[in-house]
This record gives sequence, C-alpha cells and structure tokens, in this order.
Amino acid sequence: MTAFIPNMPILMAILVTTMGFQCLAREHVVGDHDGWSHPRYPEFYAEWASLHTLNVGDTLYFNFSKETHDVAEVPQVAYDQCHTKGANIILKSGPGTVRLTGGGAYHYISTHKGDCDMHQKLAIYVHPKTRNPCVFFESKNDKPKKETKTSFFLLCLPSLW
Repeated sequence: MTAFIPNMPILMAILVTTMGFQCLAREHVVGDHDGWSHPRYPEFYAEWASLHTLNVGDTLYFNFSKETHDVAEVPQVAYDQCHTKGANIILKSGPGTVRLTGGGAYHYISTHKGDCDMHQKLAIYVHPKTRNPCVFFESKNDKPKKETKTSFFLLCLPSLW
C-alpha cells in the first residue's frame, strides 16, 4: 500500500483538474425563470438562445402551464412569418421536455392564437456531437440531467490509502 503514496499527488491533481467537467447531457430550461410564455420584450428568446450552448443529447425543458401554450417545431419560413404551415406540435400541454437528437438549426413556436405574434418563439442551433463528450459548464442555468458522484469519490479516495 505504501507504494501508492508517492503517486497520490499526481492522482489527486488529475482528479481535481477534471472536477469541473460533466460528461452528461444537460437540460436547458427555456426562458430560465420566465419559462415558455409571452416574453417581456421581443428579443427575449433570441437572447436566451445566445447565452446557451446546445449540444446533441441535451434537452430543452419548456415550462408552461397546462393548456395555456404549446410547442411546435416549424420550418424557418413558418417561424419568420408566424404561421403554422408545416408545424409539428411536439408538446400539447406543459411542462415538457424536448430531446435534441441532431445537429443544426431548430425553430419552435407556440401555435396558440397570438402567441407567436407576441414573440413566443425560439430559434436555436444545436452543435453536433464531438469526439469528446465532456463539456464544461458554460452557464449557471445549464444543469446536468443527472447528478454525479465525483465529489463523493474524491472525498473517499484518500481514505483508501
């Protein structure tokens, strides 16, 4: 057992440098505390999207009251013009989660009367999977989907020696 003690500082340095990383998909709460509703100002959801890095495997959590809104994925033309042609309603009542399964641009609107015209719409870009599935937390609002036991492991590891 004493042979491992000289290697302890190296092992601890490696573990500490990886503590800030999570190798799990993240759940992004659309609109953060405001949720999926009529935004406070027209650029609200565009600003929200610009503050979040979305990757394949992440999820969008649309927080809205049951029957007040919905979430439909639409082509960009429908998004730009606020019409429902080509709309694929993916959440009829909320709250609900949408898994981001592919890279590229996605457009979401609420199809309830007047919602899109009041700027309740979201355009996002999803980054394709990379070779390294670990990502650093970039926003305090990005949460891992599952808790990890990294800190427990780091606290208990020294007691093994």
